[in-house]
Amino acid sequence: MSTPLTLEAPAKINLFFEVQGKRNDNYHEIVSVAVPIQLWDTLTFETTDTPAIQFECVGGKEVPLDDTNLVVRAVKNIQRRYNVRNGAAITLTKRIPSQAGLGGGSSDAVAALRLACRGWNLNVSDTEFLSMAAEIGSDCPIFLHDVPTISTGRGEQIRPLPPIAPLWFVLLKPTEGLSTASVYADCMPLHDGQFRQPDALIAALSANNVRAIGHHLFNRLEVPAQKLWYRFGEVRKKLFASGCLAVQMSGSGTAFFGLCENEAHAKEAYQRLQREPVQDGKRFVVRTS
Repeated sequence: MSTPLTLEAPAKINLFFEVQGKRNDNYHEIVSVAVPIQLWDTLTFETTDTPAIQFECVGGKEVPLDDTNLVVRAVKNIQRRYNVRNGAAITLTKRIPSQAGLGGGSSDAVAALRLACRGWNLNVSDTEFLSMAAEIGSDCPIFLHDVPTISTGRGEQIRPLPPIAPLWFVLLKPTEGLSTASVYADCMPLHDGQFRQPDALIAALSANNVRAIGHHLFNRLEVPAQKLWYRFGEVRKKLFASGCLAVQMSGSGTAFFGLCENEAHAKEAYQRLQREPVQDGKRFVVRTS
């Protein structure tokens, strides 16, 4: 085996998420503003002499180890596309909760693509890399950037936004998960027809106005999630009760984030959450990258 290569894969949260309709290809047209946060999985990649892709996961019992895992799929795709004769031994150390709306699987896949390019000495253009990322999943292209992004189309059309001052959050991932497919299936039937745009949020981010950012948070997927999951309101209230300025579900859930004024405020809110029952899942203090 070669010298191991290691890369951290960040989570993301969606500060804005609007669904504009279902497309002919069965994807949905979206507008999303996402920011990377300092909560990471870690991938280690070792090149092997045989073509097999070996994959193991540490810390994620629910993570599949076969071709349904986006890491395995990403590495096998690039192996086929560039006719690579080597294989790889990949270890994923999982910290980002699954079924959370935090993009952990997509971020892991992009990190795996980067490591495969380095480990196998592949010269891949930015355009080709974006194409491979978008082919794996609609969330993947946002992880090509370490700044806020606005996504359109089915998520594959990405525009980086200017860097922002750090934002602080308390993150709560309940034990329950939600099916992304089910959340999307109920979205348009429950849509109020008032299609929103992220301009005001982007302006607030640019001005570093934390309270205005909180005022303009929006996630259309909260409506179907609330219908599908009976504890939606209860979990949301717990974050508000901890003292957060604003609370929102990330992506298709079930992780919620509470926006805080600063680091000290986030740590205070976290301490209040820690007094809640442990069955409410995982809690984190995080900031934007």
